[in-house]
Amino acid sequence: MEYIKTTLRLFAVVPILLALCAALIPARASAKVYIDLAAPANKRLPIAVQEFSYLGNAPRPGSGEAREIEEIKVALRETLLSDLNFSELFNIIPREAYVEDPELSGLTYNQTNFSSWRVIGADTLVKGGFKVEGGTLILEARFFDCVTEKQVLGKRYVGSVKNPRRLAHYFADKLYEELTGQRGIFTTKLLFVSDKYGNKEVFMADYDGQNTSKVTSNKSINLSPQWSPEGSRVLYISYKRGTPSLYMLDLRTGRDTPVSTREGINIAGRFSTDGRKIALTLSGNKSPELHVIDLGTFKDTQLTDNYAIDVSPSWSPEGKKLAFVSDISGNPHIFMLDLASRNAKRLTYSGAYNSSPAFSPDGRLIAYSRSDKGRFHIWVMSSDGKDPSGT
Repeated sequence: MEYIKTTLRLFAVVPILLALCAALIPARASAKVYIDLAAPANKRLPIAVQEFSYLGNAPRPGSGEAREIEEIKVALRETLLSDLNFSELFNIIPREAYVEDPELSGLTYNQTNFSSWRVIGADTLVKGGFKVEGGTLILEARFFDCVTEKQVLGKRYVGSVKNPRRLAHYFADKLYEELTGQRGIFTTKLLFVSDKYGNKEVFMADYDGQNTSKVTSNKSINLSPQWSPEGSRVLYISYKRGTPSLYMLDLRTGRDTPVSTREGINIAGRFSTDGRKIALTLSGNKSPELHVIDLGTFKDTQLTDNYAIDVSPSWSPEGKKLAFVSDISGNPHIFMLDLASRNAKRLTYSGAYNSSPAFSPDGRLIAYSRSDKGRFHIWVMSSDGKDPSGT
């Protein structure tokens, strides 16, 4: 049986009124901007994103340096605009309406003509500047409240000129957190499998699919990549030794460690929330069963023992339970396993095929894939199996 697994990251939006507060420069007024994320018709915050100015010495027109600076300008602004659009929190004012010249105005609040921004409907504003020193890119980015004429957020980032998008993602993350109280996802990475170069290799990319790079290069079949909690290790299945085995690749050192190479199947590896253990499915005497491997000792503990196929383990945030898929009741359904008692509770009772459970970060919800009449949809339910709803 072939199981196709999709890694889901579930975002829970909770009702809360969130205030913007000053970050670097003392405020001259104490007004706040509020965003009700739970409102049925949430009003987006009007924002202008000025073109980033160059803070170094002006390059010779038409030179390679001038072209590089222009490319960085475009990459920084377009990346930030893409992130802001993705957040669905902002109404971005078109650049054609801007009055203030980024090359003539400064980056501080007392160098900003806020009235010229308010007149075009911009309640908030992003301004930034950068300079290049060798292969290093230095970015200064600031977020202003145009109504109170104060700076809310200011950050300075240092990175490579080869990847200006990364610095823009960092600022977008911080801005999202400032507004919502929740961490942004703009600096996160995706893992995926592609046969672009002839073999199925593992690749990674930015959250928006840009900046792709190869993770494996073994010219074999590689499947089901999974991130470790801290993002420095990757679990994946590979046929590079002939049979499907589970490996762990450390992206910092390049060390590739066999985790499970036993005869039969070694699939569906998932890191525990502390990164110290791996839940997976291994061939058993009766059928494929759930196991946990301790990465410190590589001790293997079998969790299930039945005549069903038990796959797709997903750790709860506190690491005490596993959601998984089993066909013990006939067709595949989602179950919850308590690791202390080893008791399993069935959560789903509808759908012809339920698979790929994934907890929300707070553990209250589980997202999963469900097939009805041959078509798959993403569903969400409470972690106790109640109130399932499809999308």
